[in-house]
Amino acid sequence: MQLVLTEEEAVELFAFLVTAARTQLDEAAEYGPLRLLTAARRLGEMIAPRSSEPVRQLVTGPLQQLGPVPLSDDDDRGDFAAQLDTVCVAVAEHATQRAGLRRKGTT
Repeated sequence: MQLVLTEEEAVELFAFLVTAARTQLDEAAEYGPLRLLTAARRLGEMIAPRSSEPVRQLVTGPLQQLGPVPLSDDDDRGDFAAQLDTVCVAVAEHATQRAGLRRKGTT
């Protein structure tokens, strides 16, 4: 098993998540996805230099290419949701390959 976070980095991410959860209690619900994606991006930046190539591609690929989280415009929200779906598919494909499973209909 390869360690990809230092203790300091893990505590930094932990602190971000806990304080974001507290902040979210007083913010509009739309900020939730923004905070989660910020944490995912920060995690990706932390682990990319020490990760395997497949993980590096996962954390530097579509997630980093997402635009800003739209906070009000319904058209932008639909486009953003489609982009986020692409990231979710990439994560699922990586997890499936890592577990040694295959998607239905693939060889």
